[in-house]
Amino acid sequence: MPYILLVIALVMNAFANILMKMGASKLGEFGGLSIGDIIMRFATNWAILLGLFLFATNVIFYIFALSKINISIAYPIMTSGGFMIITAFSVLFLKEPLNIWQIIGIVFVAFGITLMAYK
Repeated sequence: MPYILLVIALVMNAFANILMKMGASKLGEFGGLSIGDIIMRFATNWAILLGLFLFATNVIFYIFALSKINISIAYPIMTSGGFMIITAFSVLFLKEPLNIWQIIGIVFVAFGITLMAYK
């Protein structure tokens, strides 16, 4: 069960980051805007708001996972798993480029996650 909580936290964290990227791309320039206008841009940006919600919610699941999993195992899985999800999403949906060195790096990260999770 703790690993399921960790995976839920990982996925929520990854999609929070993706939503932040999507929301940030729609903010536009801030030059000449008042603080109130800037706050309104953030407050009316559904992607940023949902991303913030997912960040906050992911912390709850991560804390529950940490109550049963060593942080020396949980944190590497959390960060590298998130890296892999975000990279896949960015290539498939945001059309960001991926080179051979990045692909090799992803393979090593996947191997590392397997080693970290293995008991």
